[in-house]
Amino acid sequence: MAESRERMTMKARNPGRNDGRRQSPNYFLAIQITEEEIIQKVREIQDIILDKERNLSHAMIDIPTLHLTLGVYCLEDRASVLQATESLNRFHEKLKVSDFAPPSFTISTLGNFNHKVVFASFADDQGLKDLNTLARDVKKSLEDDGLFTTDDKFNPHITICKMSQNMDRLRRLGIESIEPSHYEEKKYMYFGKQTAGGIQLCSMKEPKSESGYYHIQHEIKF
Repeated sequence: MAESRERMTMKARNPGRNDGRRQSPNYFLAIQITEEEIIQKVREIQDIILDKERNLSHAMIDIPTLHLTLGVYCLEDRASVLQATESLNRFHEKLKVSDFAPPSFTISTLGNFNHKVVFASFADDQGLKDLNTLARDVKKSLEDDGLFTTDDKFNPHITICKMSQNMDRLRRLGIESIEPSHYEEKKYMYFGKQTAGGIQLCSMKEPKSESGYYHIQHEIKF
């Protein structure tokens, strides 16, 4: 009980090192999607949806930003960002002395969140189990250093389009949801397999890189 109270006190007095529920997240941990087959299949799904509803162009995810989110964080100051960087480096050192092998996960089938987000899902195989383990372990490593994700739980998916990209404009255009019929014909599409190349600490606020991907504050490479 004393340990629990001490941890709660630490979270309360350290900005950016609590559960973040009252703060806006500004960083996230990502695995970048780099396999060309997956990228092309995502582009194909976007084109199919746009053929049915051109105004959904305002909901499409920029192809260069494709990634898998491992966790979302509120890092309020430079000290918090430095702490996250050092924590990732320590986690990387642990992986180097273990039997760790980068997870290779299969992306297949389409899903949605309340018809507001369309995403590509992960096949329920060993690759997904390995990915879940990696996400759990890196989350635990950062928690041990006082850095807590704002996410309730890890829900692996690759976002293809989401209305929150431009909700007000879409509603003005009379679009309240992304109709499943727009992509039903490709619901069970196989997208391909991605091997995790590393974990990136990306900024939500900094300008994107020349490639169109997020600003990478720090990266550990596998």
